This record gives sequence, C-alpha cells and structure tokens, in this order.
Amino acid sequence: MTMGSVLLVGGSSEIGMAVLMQLLGPAPRHVILAGRPSGELWRNAEKLREAGYPVDTAEYDATLDTGALDGMLDQVCAEHPLELAIVAVGSMATTSFAEGLLVNGTAVSLLLQALVRRAPEQVVLLSSAAAVRPRASIAAYSLGKQLADSTALLLARQSGVRVLVVRPGFVTTRMTEGLARPPLSTTPERVARRVAAAVELHKGVVWVPGAMGLAMRVLSLVPRKLLPAAWR
Repeated sequence: MTMGSVLLVGGSSEIGMAVLMQLLGPAPRHVILAGRPSGELWRNAEKLREAGYPVDTAEYDATLDTGALDGMLDQVCAEHPLELAIVAVGSMATTSFAEGLLVNGTAVSLLLQALVRRAPEQVVLLSSAAAVRPRASIAAYSLGKQLADSTALLLARQSGVRVLVVRPGFVTTRMTEGLARPPLSTTPERVARRVAAAVELHKGVVWVPGAMGLAMRVLSLVPRKLLPAAWR
C-alpha cells in the first residue's frame, strides 16, 4: 500500500481495528475513524495517536444519504488522498427487519459506491459467510450482508478499484459475546492476518478460516430441513 489516508468505517469494530492495524504500515500515516460517537471509537483513536498516527474522527451511521456520505468523505479526505478504505459495518442487534436490511445492506452499498467514486487503491469489505448462505435465524443480517457483498463484487468488476470481500464465519467479538461458538469459529486477529495476505495477493474474495468456503459449499448440498434449526 502507498502512504495516503486510511479510512475505517466502523471505527469501534474489533475486527475492523484488527484489520486496520495489519494493513496500516508504519507511522506517520493519516487515519480516519468513522462511526457513531462512542467510548470505543475515542479509545481506538487515542490508541492510534499514542502509536504516532495522526487521527481524525467522523460521524457515520446508516441514515446518511448519498449527499451526506459524499460530504463526509470530502471533508475527511480533503488534505490527503484516500488510499485504503476498510468497511466494518454491521449489527445483529437491530430492532426490526427493515433496520437490519438498512444497517447491514442498503447503507453499506451506498457507502461502497461513494468510496469507489474516490478511486482508492484498495477497499476491504468485511462481509460474512451468512451473505452466501442466508439463515432464517438471522434473516435481516444475512440478507443485508448479501446485498453489501454483491455490491462490492459488482463494483470491483465495473470500477477498476481493487475490492476485497472478506467472508468470515463466527468471530468472537463483543457482538457475539454469550453465543455458543460453532465449528470453524475464529478471532479478529486471525481475520486480520488472512486479510493482509489476501490484499498482498490482490485477491477479490477471502474466507476466514479458509475451510469456511468449502463448508458453505457442502452445506448448500444438504436439505435445510435436515440441519439443526440454527443452521437453516
């Protein structure tokens, strides 16, 4: 990667921060953390500043329309060209099906389009294995991720911008705290290492762990009625 600005949308995301630290390179390098104002976002910004990186923060949430997205990106990237954008946005804790689709899908798709218009060197989308095999138990999350995942793949083909779609399975984070860990579960640090290797190789899609892609193909051959309810 070159030494332009790095943007993490989802500045309080554990996986997003792990990926950022793997791809950031040596200080100083301009970093923007975008997300809803929170203690975790401020702590992440301070952690980066203490490591020698100049950091700006910006507000992002799913209600921003294309005009507001462009305005936010224009402001934070005014002095430094955008070279790397990491999109780590998503939530299973939405209050309605419509909100789940908006937060995980529609808003992310609009964000990806706004980012690609700025022609960065690399965009990394943290998608999900559930985008490829939606599950009824997390329908809004799955379908939203499916929309974002498909948008990223289309933009990669149409724009010429390098886009990496990351499809992890279960990741142990605050969002999944208290849930039973299924087979092939992983950690933010392992996701970050896989992402760094995939960026280096100019890949378009990476599964985490690598066996997850094969597992999804096998599951697609099994009638859903034969699977445990949580896997359908």
